Amino acid sequence: HSPGVQPADLEEVVKKGVKTVVIGRGMSEALQVPASTVHYLKQKGIDVLVLQTEKAVAEYNALAAQGVRVGGVFHSTC
Repeated sequence: HSPGVQPADLEEVVKKGVKTVVIGRGMSEALQVPASTVHYLKQKGIDVLVLQTEKAVAEYNALAAQGVRVGGVFHSTC
């Protein structure tokens, strides 16, 4: 769960041209998402949401249904 989601973990998603990335932190929110990772995405003009996994999945599905170019990373280190 530490050091958590790193910028390198998101490269494939970023290459897809997404406008928003939803990151799930696990059911108990134990997975870390460092400020450097959020900064990496924002620097590329990508909105980022960091949520508990159930909420992250729901948000991802809602954004996708609206036609938003969204990518998701859900508890990626396990």
